[in-house]
Amino acid sequence: MKYIKKKTEPKTLKAKRKTVGSRYECAQEDWQKQLLDEQGYLCAYCMKPISLDRDKNGKPRIEIEHYLSRKQHPNLSLQWKNMLGVCNGISGINPHCDKAKGKENDQGFFIKGKIHGDSNLRFLNPLNRRNSEKIVKYSLTGEILPNTTNQNFNREISEELNCVLNLNDDKLKRNRKGAMDDAKDLLKRKYPTGKWKITDIDKEIRDWQSRTKDGRYKAYCQAAIWYLEQLKK
Repeated sequence: MKYIKKKTEPKTLKAKRKTVGSRYECAQEDWQKQLLDEQGYLCAYCMKPISLDRDKNGKPRIEIEHYLSRKQHPNLSLQWKNMLGVCNGISGINPHCDKAKGKENDQGFFIKGKIHGDSNLRFLNPLNRRNSEKIVKYSLTGEILPNTTNQNFNREISEELNCVLNLNDDKLKRNRKGAMDDAKDLLKRKYPTGKWKITDIDKEIRDWQSRTKDGRYKAYCQAAIWYLEQLKK
């Protein structure tokens, strides 16, 4: 999960909010464009690439998600700070991100997914650096895991990762591992002796932290950054 710094809201959203009786009905293209620019064309939850390009069903590959659900917080439905750009929620067999349906936790209790509208995130938050980039880590197989020393917090974060958002869908794990493999392959090509210096790895980390000329981050970049940080250790 990557930290997102919100920018000034679109003028059309501000105008809509000032209109008496207005409510959120559907995504407007200028809102989607602004979210793509803010997020570097990555899904706010899984870091999959998103865009205005249309899929086989004719839908743009970006949807607007309300971090605090419209069902529970209708007064926030037109607030820019509550809007995120997300993917269409399908990578493998089961839906993920804001389309996750939920699943059982380790104790056998069913935890509802984000799609139900009554499962707000309490710990994970892409709008806060500590609760996005710092609160999780990865395994070498691409699994996303809690990164705290508090076991109770770890359990809660695991439920948000695996049940509320389903971010350990098998295909997402493979894609994150693929980003790690890409990071390693780039190091091998640039420094074929295999004797990598800390400065060499830091240079690669900065590259994964940076946007391309067209304003995009590399897909699943935080997993690659985590991997490179482990190499330094």
